[in-house]
Parts: sequence; structure tokens; C-alpha cells
Amino acid sequence: MNTKKYLILSIITFGFATIYAQNAPNIQIAPLEKKDLFKKDAITFYMGSGAMPILDTLGDAVKKNLLSNFPEAKMNVSSPFIIGYQYHVRDKFSIGMVYCSSSVKSDEKIMPDFQNVGQSSEFFYNIALTSLMTSVDVYWSKIKRPKSTFAFHSGLSLGLFNLTGSRQITKGTGNGVEDLNLNVTSRAFQFTVVGVKHSMDALKGFGWFANLGVGFNSIGLTSGINWTL
Repeated sequence: MNTKKYLILSIITFGFATIYAQNAPNIQIAPLEKKDLFKKDAITFYMGSGAMPILDTLGDAVKKNLLSNFPEAKMNVSSPFIIGYQYHVRDKFSIGMVYCSSSVKSDEKIMPDFQNVGQSSEFFYNIALTSLMTSVDVYWSKIKRPKSTFAFHSGLSLGLFNLTGSRQITKGTGNGVEDLNLNVTSRAFQFTVVGVKHSMDALKGFGWFANLGVGFNSIGLTSGINWTL
């Protein structure tokens, strides 16, 4: 009797399963769309920092020629601060502007005023390098994912740079302190050998970038954050 009941139950269960399978809705899961955040008409804002070895050279020159009486003097380098934007006129082509600022400054020193006994001057030297350039980037490869995009590119920036050097007197008359008066403006460039930008849809287009290049903004690696709209 138990075996008979088991067979009947199995047949009923199999029948219901067959009916459900025949009438179940045909559900298909569509593949997730791959994002291209760097497509035509997108705008990417970016901000970062790099390295400029020439600032160390200029700092050493100031220390050797203007601070020879202060062998313990230190030159403090501010790494290049870079900010710019790119407008994607095509999926693989963008144009924009980029601004860069960097500097090297000596620590503050005290020089006795030999013309006025008992008095002294406090001072420091500052050298600043700034540039403003138009930029063109070509995107030669993209990795599109459902939630982010990696874009590989190369580019060239052309514009002007300005190099200034000055003596800053913070106290006293400055008597006996060597002067520094430097102001040079000329053409500038920045060549990006290879770079990568990464933006994430989940972070509303925020991401990071890294460039390897040479020029008046940075020599070697430049990295930072970007935001693509």
C-alpha cells in the first residue's frame, strides 16, 4: 500500500512540474550595457601633481650663488600642481586647456645690516614656474565595462610658460642681501607619451588618471583625479 501511494504522489508531482514548465514565462536576462564615459561631447575635468627636476637645479643655483653665507640653507620645492579640462569632440579625440604651477623657495634667513649697527634683515628667495597651454589628446584604446571605462591616450600641449625669481624681504631694509630679479616668458610644451583615464559610473563619473610624459608641466609620471560629465 505504501508503495502504491508513493507512485501516485510521484506521478501527480511530475504532472504539475510538466504543466508549470510548459506555461512558465520565458525570462531572458539582458547583458549589462558597457559604459563609454569618454564618448563624444563628454567633458573631463582633472587635477593632479607631478615632478619637475629643474626646480631642484634652480634651487641649487640660488643656494650656491645667493646663499653661500648660509651653508645650512634649505630649498623647499612645491611639486607641480596641474589642473585642466578636456572636451571630447569625437569618441577618440579631445581638446582642452591645462594650467600648471610649481615653485622652489628658500627658508627664511637673517642678514645683519652693516650700514645700521644693531639692525638686521629677514628674507627668503622664491622661484615660480607657471604655464598655460592648449591640449590635444588622441584615445587609441578603451576598455568599456558595465560600471566604468578605462581610456588610453597620447597627447600634446602647446602654450606659454613664465619663470619668475624674486627676493622677498619680510623684515628690515634688505641692506646687504643679494637681489634676485628673474622674469622669463617663452613657448612651452608637454608631450604625453602614454596616459590612462578611469571614470566610474557609480561615482558619477569620478575616477583617476596617470600620464607618462615630458615637458614644462612635469617630467615622468603625473597622476591625480578626474571627473567626467
